Amino acid sequence: MNREKDILKNLFKQLPEEQLPVDFRTNLMQQVLAESARVKKQNEYGGLIAVILASLAILALATVAFLYMKIPQITIDWSSLTIPSFYFFIGALAFILLVGDYLMRKKYRERHKEE
Repeated sequence: MNREKDILKNLFKQLPEEQLPVDFRTNLMQQVLAESARVKKQNEYGGLIAVILASLAILALATVAFLYMKIPQITIDWSSLTIPSFYFFIGALAFILLVGDYLMRKKYRERHKEE
């Protein structure tokens, strides 16, 4: 092991010393930034594909549940609802969607702030 180190050390000493090109650092940084951008884009595509696959799986499970498992359909009798309760229903639905949107955006910003 020590003998191999000595042989390598002697071989490296025999190599002529070469100067790096003037723009070496610039080229190296450009390559690092390009690789970083490529990895970031690849991660975004991976996340997008995961969301699409999860959505398709949820739709497939819902379809199977309704068609093959004979789950009773949920129906809302809109004629029996009064106007204030209908507005409350729409308002509550909008509120739930807005809160969900806010939480997802907050999580997204925290995740991409780190990058």
